Amino acid sequence: MAGIHIEHVTKSYGQLTVLKDFSLDIADGEFVVFVGPSGCGKSTMLKILAGLEEATTGTIRIGGRDVTDLAPGDRDIAMVFQNYALYPHLTVRKNMGFGLKMRGTAPAEIDRRVTETAKILGVEHLLDRRPKALSGGQRQRVALGRAIVREPQAFLMDEPLSNLDAKLRVHTRAEISALHKRLGVTTIYVTHDQIEAMTMADRIVIMRDGVIQQIASPDTMFRKPENLFVAGFIGSPGMNFFKATVGSGQGGATVRLFGRDVPLHAPASLSGREVVVGLRPEHIVAGQGSVTFPVTPRLVESLGSEKYVYVDVPPENRVEVARTGDDRRADTIIARLINPEEHAGGGPLTLSFDPARLHLFDAQTHVAI
Repeated sequence: MAGIHIEHVTKSYGQLTVLKDFSLDIADGEFVVFVGPSGCGKSTMLKILAGLEEATTGTIRIGGRDVTDLAPGDRDIAMVFQNYALYPHLTVRKNMGFGLKMRGTAPAEIDRRVTETAKILGVEHLLDRRPKALSGGQRQRVALGRAIVREPQAFLMDEPLSNLDAKLRVHTRAEISALHKRLGVTTIYVTHDQIEAMTMADRIVIMRDGVIQQIASPDTMFRKPENLFVAGFIGSPGMNFFKATVGSGQGGATVRLFGRDVPLHAPASLSGREVVVGLRPEHIVAGQGSVTFPVTPRLVESLGSEKYVYVDVPPENRVEVARTGDDRRADTIIARLINPEEHAGGGPLTLSFDPARLHLFDAQTHVAI
């Protein structure tokens, strides 16, 4: 096991820069997830860590050793790919032990490690099968096993669950999290799925256009996003946004939403400032509350245990912002009603929210206020 230190790494292809001044310290045994939309640079950074890509500038240290210019085989890391990359003509046992065999490890030691790892992953009964006789989930576990038997200083995982169906993804991500807690090996995991990031990570690194947007624990990322992009990316459904101008009332700063002056937990000195107000769907409830507004839903989606209620936003509150992962129209918000029995149909409805749940972002810079 080892900590990883990434310092001022950039990557350019000619005039195109895909990584910009990427710096990050990862503690020994930490599980860190790189997440962001396609093309944000997360997989490129992982390949640079693995030695499959060369950094344009910057330094990488693994376990205190400078590996910036080392070949992949000399970095003492193991990588799990989106494509399982199993040899079809070899059994599971030989697939898992192949890397050790190529490194000259004694046969008895290979057999010991493969057997122990197979028991950890629950595939000991599959050791004599070939990949074509395995399900997708079993192949994924074999690919993980091949990495584990090497006993590396760090695991690098590049969207390893993307080929699995939805139910199996949920099961396998829980297996990977449990495996990490058992082995304690430093792990960097790349995904475009923010739910995977939130459920698996010790810390999340959100990226956009090659730039780190925020580094934080899942809870901190959800409660205190540093900018509009992070706020819209984390959460399912994504945060709702409204355009407003900060005013002042008897009790302090206010914003006008849905035709009402809503008090803010913010200083009166913000008065006159244009802002984007954020409110998460799960923080909107049915019935009377601190701030109440009547609506006629455009659409109601039932998920059994909850309902998504789509609501029109008044023209004066509509905002055009880039919300990756959220293809809603700018004139629509979502209320996520956790107690769906409170609203069975699609008729008029009273919704409310607590002003303390609002997030404020500067309308120009998109930085949290």
